[in-house]
Amino acid sequence: MLPEKGIGKSLIQELINKAKHCEGLEQINLTVISNNNAAKRLYEAIGFVTYGTEQNALRNGCQYFDENLMVLRLI
Repeated sequence: MLPEKGIGKSLIQELINKAKHCEGLEQINLTVISNNNAAKRLYEAIGFVTYGTEQNALRNGCQYFDENLMVLRLI
């Protein structure tokens, strides 16, 4: 059985809806591996924007991965 399409987007949007009711919360930050294009497209479709890149943020064995820093402003 294949997973339902759009479940990731629905989960993130529900989190954002709940976060909007948290007094004083102005933004949500996240990081995503730079070459994870599907995840980046999902976050961008919701409204996250990239504001930087941390080079060699993660290491798996001998391979390093950069991370994009993303933010969604709630106000």
